[in-house]
Amino acid sequence: MNILLPILALMGIHILAVASPGPAFVATLRISMQQRRPVAISHALGIGTAAMVWATSAVFGVQIILSKAAWLYRAMEFCGGAYLLYIGVQSWRHAHSVVPGEDSGPLASQLSLAGAFLRGFSTNLSNPKVIVFFASIFAAVLNPAWPNWLRGIVLFVIFLDETGYYVALTLLLSTQKAQAAYRQGKVMIERTAGAAMCGFGGKLLYSAVRR
Repeated sequence: MNILLPILALMGIHILAVASPGPAFVATLRISMQQRRPVAISHALGIGTAAMVWATSAVFGVQIILSKAAWLYRAMEFCGGAYLLYIGVQSWRHAHSVVPGEDSGPLASQLSLAGAFLRGFSTNLSNPKVIVFFASIFAAVLNPAWPNWLRGIVLFVIFLDETGYYVALTLLLSTQKAQAAYRQGKVMIERTAGAAMCGFGGKLLYSAVRR
């Protein structure tokens, strides 16, 4: 029970954080309505894997290194911001492009499974502030005396939390009705998503430059 309660608390805090809209949410929205379901699920797995990478880094105290090497953290913010800004601009530019499969039912798969995984992974890895979040909640709910195998369970829980949420979102958004709605409102959806991505990227770039 002494172990179960902190893990349940961690799951609850993490789910609330995951559910708040961010770059991963916007990317999932687009991928799920553009691509076939297996591709979109692969994208969700990439998002979950990136979350586990940040959580693992927090467990091993990498955020302490980043706080000491401010230039490295700033460089990570800058690169992540530039990447999100690039995705946003691309989304805006191609808002009027023809949707594959528009006249033949389901959307054609433009991304490979590996490509979708990499895009989800890189999108969720683009924000180094995530490691600060994990370090904070780990400090609040985890016992420093816990053995490494128990920390491994915590990391697996983080992966399941993040992946499960985005897979569920993907299943909801990758239906034929959702994709038909996407076709009808493609320009508005793409430009809204592009503007959101540019906003997230611009915020990271501003933070990097301000430091």
